[in-house]
Amino acid sequence: MVHISQLILGETGCVSYIVFCKVKKECAIIDSFEDYEEDIHEEIKRLGFPIVKYVIDTHTHADRNSASSYFASEFGVEGIVKSEMTKYKGKKLGTKDGDILKIGNAELKVLYTPGHTYDHNSYLIEDNLLSGDCLFIGDVGRIDLGGDPREKTEMLYNSLRKLEQLPANTKVYPNHVGAIHAIDSEDKFSTISKEMKNNEAMQIKDIKEFYTYMTEGWPPKPDNWKKIIEYNLNG
Repeated sequence: MVHISQLILGETGCVSYIVFCKVKKECAIIDSFEDYEEDIHEEIKRLGFPIVKYVIDTHTHADRNSASSYFASEFGVEGIVKSEMTKYKGKKLGTKDGDILKIGNAELKVLYTPGHTYDHNSYLIEDNLLSGDCLFIGDVGRIDLGGDPREKTEMLYNSLRKLEQLPANTKVYPNHVGAIHAIDSEDKFSTISKEMKNNEAMQIKDIKEFYTYMTEGWPPKPDNWKKIIEYNLNG
């Protein structure tokens, strides 16, 4: 019933997704980025030009400019789907934990998974988790791009506990893949059971130890990350 297109954007390691209901010919665009709009257009064409029902951001990105406002305008979508916590100045459809978005016959469930950012959502559809920057393959999203590191560490710790309650065979589709993001695996998706077995961050069950893990040994912050956040909040 549901097809998930995973669009890896050049050598950036960033990933956009299109969730497509084959029966009703409706779709949602998730985490699109400037300079890669054509990738989305080509995939929409390949899928047979389904109706774009939603344009979604998992969170406020700090590494690339979002193209969500462009696609919302392009396809006549009223408001970008974001967390109700997002301080977005444009039109948005604010969501909270447990909300359901209908894409044709399919249901996209909102899971509020803060930590990487205060406004982070993951999305569950059937046995597929679009985990954004909360959970990667073999790692998790950093917590040092604004805000209180201790508060965000605790949020991320609790978000991981939420995700590990999902069925073990749930597929995990993250917002970044590849070693370019300091993740050893070259896999394009994982499962909850694999991450619980192989992901050090998910194995840590002591909050003090987790804080140490989250605040040591991270790569440099993205260039102009504050300006990118500001841009993405201005719509």
